Amino acid sequence: MKEIVFNQEKNTRIDKYLKEKLNVSRERIKYLIKQEKVIVNSKKIIPSYHLKKGDLISIIQIEEEQKEEIKPEKSNLEIIYEDKNIIVVNKPAGIITHPTNYKKTGTLLNYVLYYTSLAKIGSPLRIGVVHRLDKETSGVIVFAKTSLAYWNLIEQFRNRMVEKIYLAIVKGNFTPEKKVIEFTVLPDKENPTKMKVHFLKGKKTITEINALKYFDDYTLVSVKPITGRTHQIRLTLSYLGYPIIGDEKYGVKSPIISRCALHAWKLTLANPRDNKKQTFIASIPDDIIQIINNSNL
Repeated sequence: MKEIVFNQEKNTRIDKYLKEKLNVSRERIKYLIKQEKVIVNSKKIIPSYHLKKGDLISIIQIEEEQKEEIKPEKSNLEIIYEDKNIIVVNKPAGIITHPTNYKKTGTLLNYVLYYTSLAKIGSPLRIGVVHRLDKETSGVIVFAKTSLAYWNLIEQFRNRMVEKIYLAIVKGNFTPEKKVIEFTVLPDKENPTKMKVHFLKGKKTITEINALKYFDDYTLVSVKPITGRTHQIRLTLSYLGYPIIGDEKYGVKSPIISRCALHAWKLTLANPRDNKKQTFIASIPDDIIQIINNSNL
C-alpha cells in the first residue's frame, strides 16, 4: 500500500491530483476510487472529493501484476479498424474471447496478440479485454492497446455509453415489428450457467428488438441491448417465444445452422484517441448469409 500526505494549500480534486502525481489516467483513478482501492483518512470517497491540506491518501492498488504470458497465435483474423489506442476485430463463431485457466490457446485474444500488443491491465488472462462475446456469437469486438484506452473504454461500457446492435435469426414471425422489453433477471439456481426472468428481484434488463425480414417460419431481427446482462439477448428472445435458432441453451437445435445464429453487427463508441464517436461494422458470416439467401429474403 502506498500513502501520500496532501500538503498543498489549495483544495484539489483527488482524481486530478493523483493523475498528475502518479502519471495514471484519470479514468483509472476513478475506477480505483469506486473499487475502494483509493481511500482518504481511512474512509471511502468519491472521484470529485476535494483534498484538504493534511489529508492522508491510501492507495491499496496501483499496478496489477501479470503472472502469466499469453501465447500469440497466427490466424486469419479480420481486422475492422486499428490505431494506436484500440484494435477492432470481427470475432468468428466457435472461439472464446480470452484464455481461461482451462483453455490457454486458440482464443481470440491469442490471435489478436499475434498482430499487435495490448494494454497489460486487467487479470493476467484478459489483458486489453474491455468486453466479451459468447463462444458461439460472432461479430465486432474492441480491445485496448494502451492503459488510457483501457480505462476510457471500461468507463464507457460501465456507463452505457456504448451502443451495440446485433443481428439474430429467430424461430417464428416476430410481432410486433418493433418492441422494447424490460424485466429483471437473475441466475437460474437449477442451472448456474443460465439466467432466468424474475419480475420481483434481480438485475434490470432493457432490450430493443426490430423485425427486419420475415421468411418461412423465421425472422431476421436487429437487437439493441440497452443494459448489458449475461445472455440478455438470448434469454429475452427465448422468453418472448422467439428463440434464436441453434441456441441450445435457451432454445433448441436447428437443422439449418450448427451454432446460435447471433452476430454482433455494429458497435458505436467514443474513440479514446479524440473522444469522437465511431461506428464499427462486422461483416455478416457465411452461415447466416446462407440461411438468408436460401430463404428468399
